[in-house]
Amino acid sequence: MSKSISLALEYEVIPPAVGTMFVVREFVLPRFTSPLHIHQEFELTLILEGVGTRFAGNHVARFGPGDLILVGPNLPHYWRSDPGQGRARAHSVVVQFCEGCFGEGFLATSEMRLVRRLLERARRGLQFRGHLARGAAERLRRLPRATGAVRVAEFIGVLATLATMRGSRLLSGDGFLNLPENAGASRIRRACLYVFEHLGGDVKLAAIAREAAMSPEAFCRLFRKTTGRRFFDFVNDLRVSHACALLKDTDQAIGAIAEASGYKTLANFNRRFRERKGCTPRDFRRRFLAPA
Repeated sequence: MSKSISLALEYEVIPPAVGTMFVVREFVLPRFTSPLHIHQEFELTLILEGVGTRFAGNHVARFGPGDLILVGPNLPHYWRSDPGQGRARAHSVVVQFCEGCFGEGFLATSEMRLVRRLLERARRGLQFRGHLARGAAERLRRLPRATGAVRVAEFIGVLATLATMRGSRLLSGDGFLNLPENAGASRIRRACLYVFEHLGGDVKLAAIAREAAMSPEAFCRLFRKTTGRRFFDFVNDLRVSHACALLKDTDQAIGAIAEASGYKTLANFNRRFRERKGCTPRDFRRRFLAPA
């Protein structure tokens, strides 16, 4: 994504594939370039190549090959590739579908009870891991070349596998679940984009308020009323989540991670981290790297 900040959340209109139940796309690009966006469809994304940072609602984490994510309707999301990947590609398979794509009453059957539950949980975003996820991913990567009833059967099989998995991880907090489609929600989403793009630097409340044509105080009241959370609690949650990803996935020094996560002093970083994780960044890294 461009370094310039437009503070625009895109609403993606997904053209239906004529005569089919759902849309299957395969992207092979130098890097993932989609902006922060929302759409009415569910979206299942498998990353085959590429590394970077994933955003879904108020969740932020690192992604890499094998990343398998299901997001629900109107949950803001995007995948941002790391800069300077050299010749590495960004390669993904994406399925976009509506809840009623298989026909009226299909999901209401008793056989589809677990899939209904899966889709309900996906409104906050879900990440899948483990051997069952790898099996579902292998079927998913075959989907772009499947046709007809085989494609439909494969996709239902993928959903059935994901629906029976234990340990799928909820991504976004419920404060970003089903925001009403109104001017207030649009302002909140523009604020989220600003935070995502400035995560490692200054988050200027005054700048966000100006874009929203509100005073800083009025914007903070709107944010809390809409999401149930204070704006800078949201900012610190994102920064600590970003720091956790760096602690787990890199060997960067803790001071460098603090700076990359937007903290100007190590003391403030440690304080905010402990508030949210109950331990220091150093202890968090030790626990994650400790053998099972």
